[in-house]
Amino acid sequence: MIPRQHFEDRLEELQLAVVRMGGMIEEAVSKAAEAFCSRNRELAQEVIDGDIQIDKIEREIENQCAALIATEQPVALDLRIIIAALKISNDLERTGDYAKHLATVATVVSRDIVQIARPEVLEMAETANAILREGLQSYVKRDVELARQAKARDDVVDRTYLLLFREIVEAMKQRPETIQSAVAVLFVCKYLERLADHATNVCDEVIFVCTGARKEWLD
Repeated sequence: MIPRQHFEDRLEELQLAVVRMGGMIEEAVSKAAEAFCSRNRELAQEVIDGDIQIDKIEREIENQCAALIATEQPVALDLRIIIAALKISNDLERTGDYAKHLATVATVVSRDIVQIARPEVLEMAETANAILREGLQSYVKRDVELARQAKARDDVVDRTYLLLFREIVEAMKQRPETIQSAVAVLFVCKYLERLADHATNVCDEVIFVCTGARKEWLD
């Protein structure tokens, strides 16, 4: 009984580390979007500098997963939880990279183009964060339905991405002098769209934990 309790404690520590990393990502995404919308160089730099810590916690989670597999030899649900933590941390790290990329271009975009893109950028960032937050909640709770609900939000991001893409292309046609800034915003659009995709992957991992089935097996 004691060895099992010890293993469950270590498993809980792993899940808490994943959730803590997710919280760091949420903060980075919010700051990056705000840095873009306010053209705030200092806030953008905070996101860029913070990516080092995100990479560090990913490595810590990888080490925890390897140690659990090597020393505890988990099977069935326990093994799926560990594998999911490993894959989720990788998706979170990629999400953090996209937040950093967004912050990097935050201050090179002209003010008028920022005003065009601001509502959609904030919406995409907020929705991506909601997917991530609910996905991590569903991971801790083993809640497949919550994971599926969060996953469905990705459609909102995709629609907003297409809308913003068209708006920016039209701005480029109407005002060729804005092309350099507009191209930077197109990159921002793609960063946010991909960011949401990685958040959606978290939800897929929850479904795997709870059902033992991968997304491609269910399609």
